[in-house]
Amino acid sequence: MKNVSVLIGQLLIEEELVSAEDLDKALHLSSISGGRVGAALVRIGAISEENLLSMLARQLELTILKLDDIPDAQSLHQTIVKSRINLDWFLAREALIWESAAMQVSCIATDPVNHEIREVLIRNFPDTQLIFYLVSNYTFEQISSQVLLEANVDSIVRSSDDTIYLREIAEEAPVIDLVNNLLSQAVDSDASDIHIEPEDTYYKVRFRIDGVLVDRLQQSIERFPAVVSRIKLISGLDIAERRLPQDGRITTRVAGLDMDLRVSTLPGVFGESVVLRLLPKNRESLTLGHLGLESDHLHLLENWSKSAGGIVLVTGPTGSGKSTTLHGAISATNDGIRKIVTVEDPVEIQVVGITQIQVNAEIGFTFSRALRSILRQDPDVIMIGEIRDLETAEIAIQSALSGHLVLSTLHTNDAISSFTRLIDMGLEPFLVAAPMKGVQAQRLVRRLCPHCSEPAVPDPKILNDILEMGVSGIGKNWRSPVGCDSCQGTGYRGRLGVYQMVPVDEKLKEMIVRGATLFEMQNHAAEMKYRNLYQDGLLKASKGETSVEELLRVLVTEDIV
Repeated sequence: MKNVSVLIGQLLIEEELVSAEDLDKALHLSSISGGRVGAALVRIGAISEENLLSMLARQLELTILKLDDIPDAQSLHQTIVKSRINLDWFLAREALIWESAAMQVSCIATDPVNHEIREVLIRNFPDTQLIFYLVSNYTFEQISSQVLLEANVDSIVRSSDDTIYLREIAEEAPVIDLVNNLLSQAVDSDASDIHIEPEDTYYKVRFRIDGVLVDRLQQSIERFPAVVSRIKLISGLDIAERRLPQDGRITTRVAGLDMDLRVSTLPGVFGESVVLRLLPKNRESLTLGHLGLESDHLHLLENWSKSAGGIVLVTGPTGSGKSTTLHGAISATNDGIRKIVTVEDPVEIQVVGITQIQVNAEIGFTFSRALRSILRQDPDVIMIGEIRDLETAEIAIQSALSGHLVLSTLHTNDAISSFTRLIDMGLEPFLVAAPMKGVQAQRLVRRLCPHCSEPAVPDPKILNDILEMGVSGIGKNWRSPVGCDSCQGTGYRGRLGVYQMVPVDEKLKEMIVRGATLFEMQNHAAEMKYRNLYQDGLLKASKGETSVEELLRVLVTEDIV
């Protein structure tokens, strides 16, 4: 048989799935570690496992099996017992077998060309037809975990204080491959987070895709220390520390993309909950044109971003895309002739051409202290990650009053509530009103899958709401989700924002100064035809971009009134 590593490498280069430089690195790594070149390519982030398996299937003329194609764990365990081969032998070689028919044994393996596997199976199953299949590491980990439970294998879970042991298991090839493949799957699925959560007898992995958590993997708890230790090792965290929360960061390549990963661990009853946030370094969504803004909203935000001074606030709950909007505004502001400085906690998105500062409360470098130092740098534009306290709010307001453009976020339910929130912090109403350019609230809703959504007729109440609100630009392309392979059966793929944007005119400033109620200011915004979140969402739903059901799922009652 020809050298499979060389053949697969040549095919991958011909298909432009990897570069010659990446192949050389992978060949060197596999020659040192003794592993497969394909696994090495996945490990260095040059290719996703899905693309690699497709190429292997073509080269070896083998079928790729998914979890649903494989018999239950009991059938696999019974065949392994009958073979008189130790289960550990199969697991070490990432292979499993079952009797698929009379005188026929099927074998799944992550490396089906392994000569040792073939020779041992031929010797133990004479006069039996052997059929080999390809499986992903993810599929193998799932089914092997079930077989382990079926076999009632007792594993000794060692003390987490044994740092040497934890480091050893974190550097084992199966653990490295599992973590790398989870990262690749998350990137291929456009997931924003990976959640690894331990329970009493198992741990599970969930991906946050389009804002919704989706189950991805469940395994025996015995494997949990190795997976967590691997993640801690590559993110620079203390492997032996399980009692305190930790935060780390990884810069790596995954499935051919450069990624920043923020890692957070949190102690729980059954072990540490681990969350990895995936942040692509090159993000087209950082421009305002990719945020899902209607033309009037886009025009407003671009004008605010180019103002010579004043303050612009973006509001919404955690995970509503405020930071992405701010960075989009910063990109629109970055014309090369203005000094732009940001203060963030943490710096999650790195932008070329601006100065980004990360606060560190542990050493006393807070938002307010950083802002005082920034003003000595003569900036034109200041972005503050979040206004959390009175001191930060005062410096932000004073900076805006003294001719700086200040962009920041605030936690409120709607745009108008920003004024009362700042006043509640302790600011004088006239200081809140004077520098304010505009306020924006936003939420993220899932975008309908373009491949499977179908026409829908909105509820008569929805149509009545639209007539009463008098929103212009309403379309007639109402659609609802269905679900297909492209969207993994959810009916949605990707997200877009719904927005409320309110310019602060002289009338609104006067209302802030005299202490008008929130209801009065909201009525003024409605009279000026500034859409609220619900109205902007209905506008997008009427154009077939999202569904009414999704809009009602995301928005609370306060957003709709």
